[in-house]
Amino acid sequence: MPASSKLDERVHREIDNAVASPATAPSAAQPNLGQFFALILKKQSTRYTIASTLVLAAVVALALIHSTPSAWAMEQTIEALKKYRGLHITGYVTKDGKAIPLDVWARADMTGNLVETGLLKTEGATIWTKDNRTYSYDQSDNTVYVEPGITTFGGLNPWPGPKSLTMLTRMKNYNAFEGDDPATGRKRVVVTCSIENTSGPQSFGPVSLLLEFDVRTKLLVSSKSWQNSTQEGVPNCCCEKILYFEDLPAAVFDYQPPTGASFTNMPLTVPEASLSSLSDPMCGISAQAMSREQACQKILGQFWSARITNDLARIRQLWPLTAGWPDKLLRDVGDQDEITQMLKIGGIERTGQSKLGPLALVPSWVRSRDGSVLEVWLIVQFREIDQTASCVIYGDHGYALNAKE
Repeated sequence: MPASSKLDERVHREIDNAVASPATAPSAAQPNLGQFFALILKKQSTRYTIASTLVLAAVVALALIHSTPSAWAMEQTIEALKKYRGLHITGYVTKDGKAIPLDVWARADMTGNLVETGLLKTEGATIWTKDNRTYSYDQSDNTVYVEPGITTFGGLNPWPGPKSLTMLTRMKNYNAFEGDDPATGRKRVVVTCSIENTSGPQSFGPVSLLLEFDVRTKLLVSSKSWQNSTQEGVPNCCCEKILYFEDLPAAVFDYQPPTGASFTNMPLTVPEASLSSLSDPMCGISAQAMSREQACQKILGQFWSARITNDLARIRQLWPLTAGWPDKLLRDVGDQDEITQMLKIGGIERTGQSKLGPLALVPSWVRSRDGSVLEVWLIVQFREIDQTASCVIYGDHGYALNAKE
């Protein structure tokens, strides 16, 4: 509609009528949207120049922040999720500024905290899991890359279940805003927070999250994540639609790579951002006069001993990336109260190289408090400082699942 003095008068008249109406007048502490627009339109210089996108953004922000009687709590979401083990997620990931479509099927393990099996399809690649292994098919070279364990699967590990959702509520910058979804009118809760990403050999640094929950079903219906703590820039991953299933048949996750595809081991690496912490000479143990196998056995033995005795100082000294973590986060991520016995430390299953030195991937088997046995994969970083060989623990490779003793 073209701007005119008559339109200006009509808008002011309707706003004044709305604000003056006793039936809809808000309390002095909280202006309604009519008053908000009145404040904008009374400024002659901004009436016809203010961008429509800014107005829409303000409406959305006010709708989300508007205080209403709470009809949602994270505990309700955790309870509602208990009946569902299957998810189908559609969305996108951002790579080099381009949004790449994402289609994910996944099933949780019996704890409801980790991915047990999954299938992810995106442009030029397919990722699936089988027998506690992760397979990645790269269409560009017709090759399947294999790695032990179930690594961070499409951003779904840890699974959005009791453990991870409870941890989110403990973050210092956790916030929840309740209001109406401007697109559908349905009640929504938007949760924002940031966490320290500790998962997988390719991940490091803070991640900020925006999670959207449906007030009626209590379920998570969409999410976005950024590789920074302030939600700056384009999200690196966006789950636009999430569908829930009580379970999913094994056939959903069947995938056969094209005929002629070759299989090879996924290279073992760690992110360069972690090398400054891993090179701290005050951390780790000496590897002098030991083979790498012997050094891995020694440092992992000390690590599991510290985990079982809840020696957080020793854990930080052996695993330097955790040096700045608060005690609560370290206990939660490490399941400090859950591991009761170290059963076995395996040999080096995979090797790699960082700029700091050789890498070794080693499995361990530990018993949890409920009696189950977990297989845990850890990466050991070797380095040479002042002509002295030593090693530190980089962290977990993938996520532990139940294993046979």
